[in-house]
Amino acid sequence: MLADFLSGEVDRVELIYTRFVSLIASEPSLRTLLPLTATGIETEGDEIFSLTTKEGEFSVSRTEVPAAEPEEFPADMIFEQDPVQILNALVPLYLNGQVLRTLQESVASELAARMAAMQAASDNAKELGSKLTLQYNRARQASVTQEILEIVAGANAL
Repeated sequence: MLADFLSGEVDRVELIYTRFVSLIASEPSLRTLLPLTATGIETEGDEIFSLTTKEGEFSVSRTEVPAAEPEEFPADMIFEQDPVQILNALVPLYLNGQVLRTLQESVASELAARMAAMQAASDNAKELGSKLTLQYNRARQASVTQEILEIVAGANAL
């Protein structure tokens, strides 16, 4: 991906993924990976999601981490390596991290959607079971009542 961008084969690299918002919500998102822009990196806050249980139910705790302030480098700072070499080493790591993050968010969104679907299916199955039990009990009660009426009618006939 980086090689294609640097060779000029592609003008930009964008990643479309499902952004995890909460257990019941996710949203489609577009993230431009290349070209890198200096704006947006320092202003974008990060989020940490923790899947926990509360009173037997799944819940998600969300913690927002504020964006780090950009650091000022002293003018007389000496780099051990050429800054271009450092950047060439860091950019692939940064891109891998961004792709990994979006994959993790997509997987979390999928698992949350599956969990919600399974919860809905379980609730529907319980409701259906309750309705069928009620219907069965009514039919059995009607049958028993009919038998009692037949016995009483037979006793009255004697």
